[in-house]
Amino acid sequence: MIARAVHAERTRLAAVFKELTPEPLRSRIHGPAIESLGARGKSWDDIIDSATGPGPWISCDGDG
Repeated sequence: MIARAVHAERTRLAAVFKELTPEPLRSRIHGPAIESLGARGKSWDDIIDSATGPGPWISCDGDG
């Protein structure tokens, strides 16, 4: 399905950029598994939409 392909590509790109992120920020970056999104009631369209955008803001000073 398209949602799984988009999610997989986002996961791949996230891994690339997480490797470039220094600690302690790297340890604070994570994303939900596609199964958990479905379990929370997200539709495939919701999952596709969320996979095309950035994740939540993470503050460098530990406040986010």
